[in-house]
Amino acid sequence: MLNGRDPRIDFFRGLALIFIFWDHVPHNPLGQITLRNIGFSDAAEVFVFLAGYAAVLAYGKILLREGYWITCVKILRRAWVLYVVHIFLLAMLMGIVFFANSHVETRDLVQEMGLTHFISNPQQALTDELLLRFKPNLMDPLPLYIVLLAGLPLVLPLLIRKAEAVVAVSLAVYLLAPWMGWNLAAIGDGVWYFNPVTWQLLFVLGGAAAIHGQRPRPLENRPLLRQPMFIAAAIYLVTTALITLSWRWPQVHDALMPNRLKHWL
Repeated sequence: MLNGRDPRIDFFRGLALIFIFWDHVPHNPLGQITLRNIGFSDAAEVFVFLAGYAAVLAYGKILLREGYWITCVKILRRAWVLYVVHIFLLAMLMGIVFFANSHVETRDLVQEMGLTHFISNPQQALTDELLLRFKPNLMDPLPLYIVLLAGLPLVLPLLIRKAEAVVAVSLAVYLLAPWMGWNLAAIGDGVWYFNPVTWQLLFVLGGAAAIHGQRPRPLENRPLLRQPMFIAAAIYLVTTALITLSWRWPQVHDALMPNRLKHWL
């Protein structure tokens, strides 16, 4: 720990952001070595999980030291700073895209980046931008994090006291959201691409993991190969990697799948 921060969290959050960038660069060979190639999820899930871990790790200590209301003020102030940064980045993006679009004749960058709403109805688009309903392409993760962080004061005290109960409620909300149609309104598809009602589960799981990590662990001195959590994680990683690789390369699929099972499937 350095100055109350865990550099391992910062390292892997930064690595997740790099992977997200690589995954969105067309024809990028570095995109072949990111997490989405060896599992059922990608770096976005890792980032949200670690965001919950880091937020609860930091603000949980403030809650115990300075009380609930001071913690709320600090959380909401951080969310406000991120909100202002998002608006600034969105304005910068639109300026860059509009400038580039006037110098590129072969591509409509305004349409590709999802900025036609601003061209057709700028006054309404400005309002939607301030309400986080107008999000051009690739601008979804930061608004998601802002909403999740702004909701942290509602669950942080309960998460510290009854982490298992909060995770159970979060899981129930996650399962009910698609069936009930719970989401936030947005311009374009009508709803948020990164639905905060479902992505909150990863954020809460990250927070619960942070709380669990602060508790005494009698098994932590055991070798890794004798720790059940490490064994389960290793088995899951190997299994998902084999399945994902079999989707990408038929040779791997044929080598792993017995003929009888292939015929049955």
